[in-house]
Amino acid sequence: MKVHEVMTKNPAFCSPSSSVVRAAATMQQLDIGALPVVLDPTNPRLVGMVTDRDLCLHVVAGGRDPADIWISECMTVDPICCAVGDDVRYALELMEEHQVRRLPVVNAKHEVAGILSLGDLVGKGSITSVEIVTALRTICEPVREATEPLEMITAA
Repeated sequence: MKVHEVMTKNPAFCSPSSSVVRAAATMQQLDIGALPVVLDPTNPRLVGMVTDRDLCLHVVAGGRDPADIWISECMTVDPICCAVGDDVRYALELMEEHQVRRLPVVNAKHEVAGILSLGDLVGKGSITSVEIVTALRTICEPVREATEPLEMITAA
């Protein structure tokens, strides 16, 4: 089975010069957790990826004012991606190897054609539930272990 058969087509996207507030509002409105970043609306060439986690870690946890931050300051540059004609098993391997739950999907011109998520793969043709669970375990493994004990967050 090929990626183009199960991917989400024509996803929402943003550009490096998009505001963080606008990107977050788009994610909230569409109930999604990631946006591909393209050069501009007339040139949908993939240049990055921004997730809700990026916004949280780079903006909120950094104590920065979201109104003053652009996507270029918190996006992942040159993200791992797959092609529309790739096999879904290959895409799943990429997700596991790079510990991501979503992959931007590009065409031959490296333009965004879709997004492939673990959710898109669930129950689709040749991917079994065991393969999905195995991939999810790998993706969710901590990259590093905590070196300090956790502390309780209390109200100020």
